[in-house]
Amino acid sequence: MSLSSHRQHKIYLAATMGYGLGSDDPEELALYEMIKKEIETDIKNRHIGIQRTD
Repeated sequence: MSLSSHRQHKIYLAATMGYGLGSDDPEELALYEMIKKEIETDIKNRHIGIQRTD
């Protein structure tokens, strides 16, 4: 069963705001961990925010 877009958005918000997920569903945990890993990679590589054009 795939996650609804509403649930995916709630998981995304929890990951970006630094909150815990509070769920034991493996599909939700996988999405949460994927988002957290992307955030950590972006911070490490300094890909934060919108690029300046000037």
